[in-house]
Parts: sequence; C-alpha cells; structure tokens
Amino acid sequence: MRASIVIPSKGCQYLGFTMKSLKGQVVKPYEVILVLKDCEIRRVEAITQGLNHIVIEQKRGFFTHALNLGKREARGDIIIFTDDDVIFPKGWVKRYFKLHALYRGAAGIGSRDIYLDLNSVKLSPTSDDKPWVRLFRWTIRPIIDKPHLLLRKYRLGVYITKNYRIAYGPCIPYRICYSLPLRGANMSFKAEYIHDARFPEHPKLVRAPGNEQYFALQLLLKGFDTIYVPDNPVLHIIRESLSRTKEQHELLYEFKFMRKLIAKLLEKYEVEPD
Repeated sequence: MRASIVIPSKGCQYLGFTMKSLKGQVVKPYEVILVLKDCEIRRVEAITQGLNHIVIEQKRGFFTHALNLGKREARGDIIIFTDDDVIFPKGWVKRYFKLHALYRGAAGIGSRDIYLDLNSVKLSPTSDDKPWVRLFRWTIRPIIDKPHLLLRKYRLGVYITKNYRIAYGPCIPYRICYSLPLRGANMSFKAEYIHDARFPEHPKLVRAPGNEQYFALQLLLKGFDTIYVPDNPVLHIIRESLSRTKEQHELLYEFKFMRKLIAKLLEKYEVEPD
C-alpha cells in the first residue's frame, strides 16, 4: 500500500515543521505532493530532502484549485490531504494504512486535529471539545438540525441538514461514526474511489469553507461511505487563519455560497430533502 500526501502551501511559514514530522514517520509516505503559491522554491526543496516529493507551482486559482492539482498528480493507493501548518505523530501514516485495511468498504477516513501553541508548546482543545458544545450536539441539534434524507445514517458525525447546512453530530470528536470529513487538514481516501471527484472551484471561493464535505458528498452520491475515527489526530499550529478573526463577512459569504453549491449538487442527483 502506498500513500500520497497532498499539501497546499501559501507562504510556507510553518512548512518546515510539517516536513520534519513526515520524515519521522514510522512508515514513510510514497510521495509528498506540495502545491506552492508565494513560496521560495529553493527553501522548500531544502526542507523536503529525504522525502520522495513533487513540487507544483500554483500560478492561478485559490485553495481548492491547489487541492485539485495535488490530487491529479497523486499516484498512491491512499491519498491523504493535510495542511502546511500541521505536525504529525510518528505513527500517523501507518495508522491510516491499518484503518483502510480494517474498513475496506470505506472510501474515505478522516480524523481530528488538536491545536498546538508553538510559543508555550501547549496543546489547546478545539471548539469540538467544549462541554457545552458536546451537550448541545446531544440534546438540541437532533431536534433543530435534521439530516438530509441521504445522510440520515451520518447524523452522529458531520452531515448535511435538510436546509443544506453543514452540521456536527454528537459523536464528534470522540467516537467512530459515519461522517463527512471533519477537517481538511486530516482526511484520507482510497484513490480508486475519487478519480472523478473534485474540490469546488470558483472565483468567489478563496478559503472555501466546507470544501472537504462537498468533496466527500460526491462519493456518497455514488453509493460509497466515509467515516470518522478519533484516534489518528494531527497537531494544528495555532495562527490567525485558525482563529478566523479577520474578514468575517467574507468568510460568511463563502459559507453561504458553499451551501448553494451543496444544494445544487444534491439536486443534480435528484435527491430531495423530505
């Protein structure tokens, strides 16, 4: 089994940490595909020494275009998508091999992230870990955010609601369940199932929130499943893009636009909410 790791990077500020943790994997990836924008290529070549890597210079488009470029070049049996500000436990790639062998019928398997503060070298919980969020997901969400007809069995994980919104069920982030990907920084797919699936590209989608759910939804519409597992996490370096404190109105607009794309995708396959 071979793993292709796809990593888009703009600026490459934390890429050195990511590459170092990939070099330390118990099982090395077959290839690391770096899709670079506004990066110094020489520096990237230096920090990727020791890894079989492919460097693609992105000359147009935004984040999801980089994902599609990387996916197109991948030659592994499993394609893993992640970010350029992530640190991986040593057994991360090996664990994905075991998971895909265990869940042979799953087209995609994703896990979670845990925030890492580099200044204090301390781990921080995500919003998914907060007690009130977990309580809300167990008690209120099942009442107000009913799953779309197609995603009823996904209601315990990440799913699409009747109103085409992305929602998070009570098993996130602590239990195995049917689920659309939780984070684009930690998701994997069997290559044979995703050859004709694409991440959504549009001039209005810069960060493209929800792109990972849109991508996996295409697999569900073809009859395949994706699952969530809690025990293969990555450490996500805390930075501004994670907190999303700026340009909130633009991000909100992108969420609304992605919702329209999700609705159009479901309508295209003539799957109507009940």
